Amino acid sequence: MTSDTQRALTSGGFAWGPERVALGISIRRLSELSGVNRGTLSLVEQGRLVPSGADYQKVMRALADLRKVEPA
Repeated sequence: MTSDTQRALTSGGFAWGPERVALGISIRRLSELSGVNRGTLSLVEQGRLVPSGADYQKVMRALADLRKVEPA
């Protein structure tokens, strides 16, 4: 099994997936930062699940925090 950092970052193109990939973070890392289950994040990105409002807000906050530390 390859490690998470060795696999290319991909997204099904739904929800926050494209932004996550653009920021260069894995689903595992987004899960750690947001507190949202990794499986839930994956299903949402595949378009197979609609996130709860609370989960959506947690992910959006985590992504906003990451954008703040991105070099300009």
